[in-house]
Amino acid sequence: MSDLPFPQQPQFHTTADYRAAVLTYPGNFRRALQEAQKDPKKTLLGVAQGIPSVFVTKVMASAKPDFIWMDVEHGIFDRSTLYDAIHAAQHHSEGKTMVVVRVPKHDEVSLSTALDAGASGIVIPHTDSAQDVLDKVKDVFYPPKGQRSFSPWTFTPGISNQSLYANDEWNMKSSNNHVCLIAQIESVEGLKNLEEIAALPEVDGLMFGPGDYSADAGINFSLAAPPPQEFIDAMTRFVTIAHKYNKPLFGGAQGPAMIPILLQQGYKALAVTFDVWGVANMVKDGMGEARKVIHKIADDAAAAAAAPAEGEKKEVVDLNEKA
Repeated sequence: MSDLPFPQQPQFHTTADYRAAVLTYPGNFRRALQEAQKDPKKTLLGVAQGIPSVFVTKVMASAKPDFIWMDVEHGIFDRSTLYDAIHAAQHHSEGKTMVVVRVPKHDEVSLSTALDAGASGIVIPHTDSAQDVLDKVKDVFYPPKGQRSFSPWTFTPGISNQSLYANDEWNMKSSNNHVCLIAQIESVEGLKNLEEIAALPEVDGLMFGPGDYSADAGINFSLAAPPPQEFIDAMTRFVTIAHKYNKPLFGGAQGPAMIPILLQQGYKALAVTFDVWGVANMVKDGMGEARKVIHKIADDAAAAAAAPAEGEKKEVVDLNEKA
């Protein structure tokens, strides 16, 4: 601290290498993934958000993770909450945190809301074919790459329409250059067609859905036990094809112990904290520690009550000595 104005104290300035010119536009998650693919030290670390709360987003974004993965497929986000949460993530992290959103496969409303708010990545769940990706390209990108409709409410001319790119009055280049598509494989059909999916230049990354894949394949898979061979074979095929087409992998780590093997497999963006699990474990751990303290106090009190008083001990000793 030196009492100087904020501009003259650079230690307080957040470095946000991938941010857009305006924080209501998407950060460059595509370039971030590409750089992580080249340099493992740049692996992106984030948090998975399933709690549909802007306040939760603000708290997580204040820690400035590389990304927040918002799950709209299974999290109960309404349109307004999703829009505000994406803005909150970027503003409360000062542009450091980008947002990746998984939307239901056929939900155009959630998709357009996420994109208009400035989401940097879109996860396509239940990707079963190359056509599934190409269909999504039309909705995610502006012409000439796609057919996304431009929203007049995402900027104000001359006030909030600055772009990093030349001749980008409407900021369409920011979105087309920054937003990345992540195809999620969650079925036997999707894994069978993974070669043609991964070969698409429009696919910026791949994700695997272990729960849905196991259900679809009839695999009895438990998180508490080593995976069965059928699941290992499926993951081997998934990882091998991803490497063949140089596609970074996006996913989650249930704990630090999983990170080394995930890095070996090719994961370049890892959600290392899940908000729902984190809150539940925090409550469980807190209750467990409190219960231990209560038991110890009760045991100590019972032991003290059972022990003879100090005077009684002395009298017994004296009687013994006289005897």
